[in-house]
Amino acid sequence: MKLIKLLIVSKQGGLKGFIENEEDITVIAATESEREIHSLDVSAAVTPDVILFDVRSSWTQGQEMMLMLKEKHPAIPIVIRTAYPEDHYLIEAISHGAAGYVLQNGGIEQVVAAIRQCANGQIVYPASVKAFLMRKLQEGMGQENVALDKVIEKVGSFSKREYELLVLLTEGKTNQQISKKLYLSIGTVKNYISRLYRKMNVSNRPELLALLYKFQNRGMKG
Repeated sequence: MKLIKLLIVSKQGGLKGFIENEEDITVIAATESEREIHSLDVSAAVTPDVILFDVRSSWTQGQEMMLMLKEKHPAIPIVIRTAYPEDHYLIEAISHGAAGYVLQNGGIEQVVAAIRQCANGQIVYPASVKAFLMRKLQEGMGQENVALDKVIEKVGSFSKREYELLVLLTEGKTNQQISKKLYLSIGTVKNYISRLYRKMNVSNRPELLALLYKFQNRGMKG
């Protein structure tokens, strides 16, 4: 069993106790203020696998701390736990590099699951954001999909058929619609999609859309 090293940034002291009940997660440090984040000395031997950031203050202050965390630990996935369900907050979190976004009313089980998934390289966002991300991707792509070409290049190397599937997935097409469009069997479509998920290290369509959106808004600026 892989032991996940977790850094908690939260003003809720009880959160650490709940999470430490999990056998596969150890809390290496818990901090709650900007000053403590700056002074925290995380050695190479105890570098966290995941950072859990519990946003309980204003969203503006939360954004500032999120940016600080990414600057201090750019390679470590950050899971945001928040009471803000609105789509624009989620999009801001994605744009700032959050790997996970879970709502406080979802219970500690969702938080623990997100920590495990992000430790394994996945991204975790609410399924309800799928339609919103699809719309945003389409707005950013334009009619000729020029932006999407560049986004896909940033994400990985794909065959012509895989690229066609990615475009159709961002358009919200179902497996049946993709099957008819590309003259493929449903089974073949499912196999292609599973292969895409593995290549992109995601497990569902909302995660795939969120990953593309993040590269569209951040990876293209570099």
